[in-house]
Amino acid sequence: MRISLRHTATVIGAPYRYQTDRLQTAAAISLDKRSKLLIASLFLSLFVLLAAGCSSRPVTTEILARDSEFIVLRVGNEDASELARRYLGDEKLGWLIEDANHPRSIASGNEIIIPLQNNNPIGFEFEGYQTVPILCYHRFGNKGGRLEISAEQFERQLAYLKQHDYRVIHLDELYGFLKGERALPKRSVVLTIDDGHRSIYTIAYPLLKKFNFPATVFVYSDYMNNGGLKTSELKAMNASGLISLQPHSKTHSNLALNGVGESKSDYRKRVRDEVRIPSRKLESTLGKAPKYYAYPFGDTNTQVIDELKANGLLLGLTVQPTANAAFTYPYLLNRSMIFGDRGMDDFIAKLKTFQAR
Repeated sequence: MRISLRHTATVIGAPYRYQTDRLQTAAAISLDKRSKLLIASLFLSLFVLLAAGCSSRPVTTEILARDSEFIVLRVGNEDASELARRYLGDEKLGWLIEDANHPRSIASGNEIIIPLQNNNPIGFEFEGYQTVPILCYHRFGNKGGRLEISAEQFERQLAYLKQHDYRVIHLDELYGFLKGERALPKRSVVLTIDDGHRSIYTIAYPLLKKFNFPATVFVYSDYMNNGGLKTSELKAMNASGLISLQPHSKTHSNLALNGVGESKSDYRKRVRDEVRIPSRKLESTLGKAPKYYAYPFGDTNTQVIDELKANGLLLGLTVQPTANAAFTYPYLLNRSMIFGDRGMDDFIAKLKTFQAR
């Protein structure tokens, strides 16, 4: 028998009946999201008690209650991705179901909530707000130096992200979050790699494929096929769907500073070329226009930002070591550098995904 939310509310008890009475006397006031979540949690507690006497676990998913914002169901033999495909229309939204039910697992026999609407795409809560760390890598290998990460270090860091339920997302997804159009998993992290060294292809790329983690590689175009990544390697990574290739200037010069003896007009031309030329080269190589730009040395100014906008680039990335909230200026995104001479404690400290008020 289908159980409606209204019918279930009469079973739960006095606390909910009191809330219902209040709502009935104020017809113009609807339940806000926090109240709905509380009610759905009460539903779950009731259904857990009702199910406690059952000795067998269900094979078929069973809807216990639903309204326009939530479905309460008992899980059959489906995981979060399958449930998201069925009820939300996109298997990639499995994280939304997992986050809504944490720490309850999406396992056969468990009663869970499926949120049908997302009323908080920018991650603001009463206790604080969501932040997204962007990690910045450079080289991979065993030659030493602060900017070089060994394969063992990198694999250990990726394994930590996987084991501790961090969700590595595309930079495209972060852009949607900054626009206020797309909610992100609560423990979202973005991976970026600068410059375009060939060790990205030989060391980092195989490990990213192993963990199925996306990353954005920022290359400066004078380095392409000239000691750095080759065209064939760029195309192979781009075709994988895991790696996005984006510009990191033409020559890797500091764009925020005038060169010695450089006139204002020469400086303006240099900035224009350092933004336009690598963008055009990547577009001709990969067949699609770049959308994001990492400033050499993380330095920028209003003139550089204006040039990014004129070339249709949507994000600019610095190396300021903090995470990003939904209100972060898109052309001054923060990134935390990952150094080869630091341990796991330093890496973990950079994974800040929530800022308490």
